[in-house]
Amino acid sequence: MRASPVTLMVFVCYFVVLIGISFYAYYKRKNAKNFSEEYYVAGRSFGPWIVAFMWATSWTSGGTFIGTPAVYYAMGWTALLWQAGAGVLGMIGMLAIGRRISRFAAEHNCVTLPDLFVERFQSRLMGIIAAISILVFGVAYMVSQYIAAARILETFIGIPYMWAIISFAVIVGLYTTIGGIRGVAYNTLLQGIVMLGGSVVIAFIMVKAAGGLPEITRQLAQLDPNLITPPGPKNFLPLPTAFSTFFILGVAVMAQPHVVTRIFTVKNMMSLKRSGALISLITLVWFMSLFVSALAARALIPQIDVPDRIFPTIVLQYTGSVLAGILLSAPFAAVMSTVSSLIISTSGAIMKDIYQRNFNPNASEKAIKMTSYIATIAISAVVMVLSFNPPKFLQDIVMFAISGFAASFTVPIILGFFWKGGTPMGGLLSMISGFVTLLVLYAQPNPNPFGFNPLVWGLVVSAVVMVVVSKVTKPNDSAFMEKIFE
Repeated sequence: MRASPVTLMVFVCYFVVLIGISFYAYYKRKNAKNFSEEYYVAGRSFGPWIVAFMWATSWTSGGTFIGTPAVYYAMGWTALLWQAGAGVLGMIGMLAIGRRISRFAAEHNCVTLPDLFVERFQSRLMGIIAAISILVFGVAYMVSQYIAAARILETFIGIPYMWAIISFAVIVGLYTTIGGIRGVAYNTLLQGIVMLGGSVVIAFIMVKAAGGLPEITRQLAQLDPNLITPPGPKNFLPLPTAFSTFFILGVAVMAQPHVVTRIFTVKNMMSLKRSGALISLITLVWFMSLFVSALAARALIPQIDVPDRIFPTIVLQYTGSVLAGILLSAPFAAVMSTVSSLIISTSGAIMKDIYQRNFNPNASEKAIKMTSYIATIAISAVVMVLSFNPPKFLQDIVMFAISGFAASFTVPIILGFFWKGGTPMGGLLSMISGFVTLLVLYAQPNPNPFGFNPLVWGLVVSAVVMVVVSKVTKPNDSAFMEKIFE
């Protein structure tokens, strides 16, 4: 189903606005005295609304409007339990760990996640391992987002897949390089409003068209009784799977480098507390709106060849041309906000944690600026090339990437900042063991022993290694530790 000329015009205008915002951000930051502080954490100057939308939109992706509604559509009411972890643990993570991490990052001038580990565990090697993890899993995650964006352009505008990839890479690479994290933040605020507003509008339209939630539930029961009772169609969510997805979509949120580092940009603790409350509200409205939209779509359109197309289909079928253009911008907003945040996090790992810390510790502001620009452009180009031949199962890449981040970083973050006993060697081996456990399990024919996702096992191994190794290795300086935990 192709979009109308009016819809396409609105869609194109959206991209023009994004580029314009990035140029505005560039002029806001061009005279900054400390380039890396401004480019990567915006001088730690953001208030609650920007931080909340940055956190929420960095966490989500194109799958929020493509893959997630497809699961809701196919699996019915049980899919709400599937999403529960992200809605609960993610917000708890922001409120629970955010204040201590934000304060520590500001005191130690941390601009990247590896910075955080280097300063907390006093281990340069840990920073290198963290940077490598970010490169490996970050590139995998970005490939999935590039492909999702290209598929939307290919389907609804009609341009060939390769040109769709190139177009997306140029747009997102341009506005990220020009604007830095300030440009990403300003664009994210716009994108978040589009995503949130679009979700609510389409929910009202779809529920009204389907006759209300009781009527939707009645029609789902007629189609398949499993759509309204757990574990759902085809045994969708048995207990081990429910436990695993709770951790994947919940715990994983707290360890994504492009999400955690958004906390570094907050200007004060009051803004951080308020942003936590806003995140709770934003995500609740957001996902519930998409959920009821997908259920209404199943009642109104019982069969669709490709479930991933259900959100664009209902937008084009149930809204007018101008509104469709705005709503079709929502999946792109999700993709672009995630990709731009990942590019900034990955280029920061290259510039600060590999180049500056290990090869040129006395780099000038000019060298840091040039390295950051080159890294940002190079990452966008590499991901573009890797996306030319897309894999068969896109969602597998997404789950692999977010699980990889979580297996590597969750335990060092939580135990590192909430347990005095964590030692440098314990943190280092905890990160490595989680990383390796996940890779080894994904390489097996059955990567889910006893029905549990590899991430669950990665977290278990990482936690055990952290505790055991920390008990028998040299701790940090006691005065340093007292300052962290005062």
